[in-house]
Amino acid sequence: MTKRNGFTLIEIMVVIVILGVLAAVGVPKLFGMKAKAKAAEVPTAAGTYIHLQEVYLHNNHDIGSWRDIGYSAPGNGKTTSFVYNDCIQEKIPLQNNTESVAGWKASNTAKLNECVPNNSWIVIIDPQGESEVHYREVVSSADCASLTSSWTVEEVSASNCTH
Repeated sequence: MTKRNGFTLIEIMVVIVILGVLAAVGVPKLFGMKAKAKAAEVPTAAGTYIHLQEVYLHNNHDIGSWRDIGYSAPGNGKTTSFVYNDCIQEKIPLQNNTESVAGWKASNTAKLNECVPNNSWIVIIDPQGESEVHYREVVSSADCASLTSSWTVEEVSASNCTH
Protein backbone atom coordinates (compact mmCIF):
# COMPACT_ATOMS: atom_id res chain seq x y z
CA MET A 1 0.00 0.00 0.00
CA THR A 2 1.38 3.36 -1.00
CA LYS A 3 1.03 6.45 1.12
CA ARG A 4 -0.93 9.27 -0.55
CA ASN A 5 -0.29 12.95 0.12
CA GLY A 6 -2.88 15.67 -0.40
CA PHE A 7 -6.64 16.02 -0.19
CA THR A 8 -9.38 14.33 -2.14
CA LEU A 9 -11.77 16.32 -4.28
CA ILE A 10 -14.62 15.56 -1.86
CA GLU A 11 -12.65 16.91 1.12
CA ILE A 12 -11.88 20.12 -0.73
CA MET A 13 -15.53 20.53 -1.77
CA VAL A 14 -16.71 20.02 1.83
CA VAL A 15 -14.34 22.76 3.02
CA ILE A 16 -15.58 25.12 0.28
CA VAL A 17 -19.23 24.47 1.25
CA ILE A 18 -18.46 25.15 4.92
CA LEU A 19 -16.68 28.40 4.03
CA GLY A 20 -19.62 29.43 1.85
CA VAL A 21 -22.10 28.86 4.68
CA LEU A 22 -19.94 30.85 7.11
CA ALA A 23 -19.62 33.70 4.62
CA ALA A 24 -23.38 33.74 3.96
CA VAL A 25 -24.03 34.11 7.70
CA GLY A 26 -21.14 36.43 8.54
CA VAL A 27 -21.17 39.01 5.74
CA PRO A 28 -24.63 40.49 6.53
CA LYS A 29 -23.68 40.75 10.20
CA LEU A 30 -20.48 42.54 9.24
CA PHE A 31 -22.31 45.17 7.18
CA GLY A 32 -24.81 45.71 10.01
CA MET A 33 -21.98 46.36 12.43
CA LYS A 34 -20.31 48.75 9.99
CA ALA A 35 -23.41 50.98 9.92
CA LYS A 36 -23.69 50.85 13.71
CA ALA A 37 -20.04 51.87 14.00
CA LYS A 38 -20.65 54.87 11.71
CA ALA A 39 -23.67 55.89 13.79
CA ALA A 40 -21.67 55.65 17.03
CA GLU A 41 -20.51 59.24 16.54
CA VAL A 42 -24.07 60.55 17.10
CA PRO A 43 -24.53 59.64 20.81
CA THR A 44 -20.98 60.77 21.58
CA ALA A 45 -21.50 64.15 19.90
CA ALA A 46 -24.91 64.57 21.56
CA GLY A 47 -23.45 63.69 24.97
CA THR A 48 -20.78 66.35 24.58
CA TYR A 49 -23.43 68.88 23.57
CA ILE A 50 -25.62 68.01 26.59
CA HIS A 51 -22.69 68.27 28.98
CA LEU A 52 -21.64 71.70 27.66
CA GLN A 53 -25.25 72.95 27.61
CA GLU A 54 -25.68 71.79 31.23
CA VAL A 55 -22.57 73.67 32.38
CA TYR A 56 -23.66 76.80 30.49
CA LEU A 57 -27.17 76.57 31.93
CA HIS A 58 -25.93 76.37 35.52
CA ASN A 59 -23.60 79.33 35.03
CA ASN A 60 -25.93 81.62 33.04
CA HIS A 61 -29.53 80.39 33.56
CA ASP A 62 -29.93 80.49 29.77
CA ILE A 63 -30.06 77.90 27.03
CA GLY A 64 -27.25 78.81 24.66
CA SER A 65 -26.31 78.31 21.02
CA TRP A 66 -23.31 76.18 20.09
CA ARG A 67 -21.10 79.27 20.05
CA ASP A 68 -22.37 80.35 23.49
CA ILE A 69 -21.63 76.98 25.11
CA GLY A 70 -18.36 76.33 23.23
CA TYR A 71 -19.59 73.28 21.30
CA SER A 72 -17.97 72.17 18.05
CA ALA A 73 -19.64 69.41 16.05
CA PRO A 74 -17.61 66.50 14.66
CA GLY A 75 -15.89 67.37 11.39
CA ASN A 76 -16.90 71.04 11.80
CA GLY A 77 -20.52 70.04 11.21
CA LYS A 78 -20.13 67.47 8.43
CA THR A 79 -18.68 63.95 8.49
CA THR A 80 -18.85 61.17 5.91
CA SER A 81 -22.26 60.00 7.18
CA PHE A 82 -23.80 62.93 9.10
CA VAL A 83 -24.47 66.67 8.99
CA TYR A 84 -24.86 68.50 12.32
CA ASN A 85 -26.93 71.63 12.97
CA ASP A 86 -27.28 74.14 15.79
CA CYS A 87 -31.00 74.75 16.32
CA ILE A 88 -30.63 77.72 18.67
CA GLN A 89 -29.74 81.09 17.19
CA GLU A 90 -29.62 83.19 20.35
CA LYS A 91 -29.70 82.68 24.10
CA ILE A 92 -33.04 81.57 25.52
CA PRO A 93 -33.65 82.74 29.11
CA LEU A 94 -34.82 79.89 31.30
CA GLN A 95 -38.15 80.80 32.90
CA ASN A 96 -41.15 78.89 34.23
CA ASN A 97 -43.03 79.30 30.95
CA THR A 98 -40.15 78.46 28.59
CA GLU A 99 -41.27 75.90 25.99
CA SER A 100 -39.34 72.87 24.80
CA VAL A 101 -36.73 73.64 22.17
CA ALA A 102 -34.56 71.55 19.87
CA GLY A 103 -30.95 72.38 20.55
CA TRP A 104 -28.91 69.93 18.49
CA LYS A 105 -29.57 67.95 15.33
CA ALA A 106 -27.77 65.32 13.27
CA SER A 107 -29.04 64.09 9.89
CA ASN A 108 -27.64 61.12 8.03
CA THR A 109 -26.38 61.75 4.52
CA ALA A 110 -25.80 58.09 3.69
CA LYS A 111 -27.93 54.95 3.88
CA LEU A 112 -27.09 53.03 7.06
CA ASN A 113 -28.66 49.55 6.93
CA GLU A 114 -32.43 50.20 6.72
CA CYS A 115 -32.04 53.86 7.71
CA VAL A 116 -32.42 55.93 4.56
CA PRO A 117 -30.75 59.37 4.23
CA ASN A 118 -32.27 62.54 5.72
CA ASN A 119 -33.47 61.08 9.00
CA SER A 120 -32.81 63.10 12.14
CA TRP A 121 -31.42 62.62 15.62
CA ILE A 122 -32.41 65.59 17.79
CA VAL A 123 -31.69 66.63 21.37
CA ILE A 124 -34.78 68.38 22.71
CA ILE A 125 -34.42 70.56 25.79
CA ASP A 126 -37.46 70.49 28.09
CA PRO A 127 -37.32 73.23 30.78
CA GLN A 128 -38.41 72.02 34.21
CA GLY A 129 -38.56 75.41 35.92
CA GLU A 130 -36.16 78.32 36.19
CA SER A 131 -32.99 76.34 36.87
CA GLU A 132 -33.40 72.82 35.54
CA VAL A 133 -33.97 71.15 32.17
CA HIS A 134 -34.53 67.62 30.93
CA TYR A 135 -32.95 66.39 27.70
CA ARG A 136 -34.78 64.08 25.29
CA GLU A 137 -32.80 62.26 22.64
CA VAL A 138 -35.16 61.41 19.78
CA VAL A 139 -34.74 59.81 16.38
CA SER A 140 -37.20 60.41 13.56
CA SER A 141 -37.52 56.85 12.23
CA ALA A 142 -37.91 53.37 13.67
CA ASP A 143 -35.62 52.15 10.89
CA CYS A 144 -32.83 54.26 12.39
CA ALA A 145 -33.56 53.48 16.04
CA SER A 146 -31.49 50.29 16.02
CA LEU A 147 -28.38 52.36 15.27
CA THR A 148 -28.74 54.36 18.50
CA SER A 149 -30.66 52.03 20.78
CA SER A 150 -31.11 54.41 23.73
CA TRP A 151 -32.82 57.10 21.61
CA THR A 152 -36.62 57.31 21.52
CA VAL A 153 -38.47 57.17 18.22
CA GLU A 154 -40.59 60.29 17.91
CA GLU A 155 -42.06 62.16 14.99
CA VAL A 156 -39.90 65.20 14.47
CA SER A 157 -41.16 68.11 12.43
CA ALA A 158 -38.91 70.27 10.29
CA SER A 159 -39.75 73.25 12.51
CA ASN A 160 -37.81 71.65 15.38
CA CYS A 161 -34.61 72.68 13.69
CA THR A 162 -34.87 74.46 10.36
CA HIS A 163 -31.15 75.02 9.64
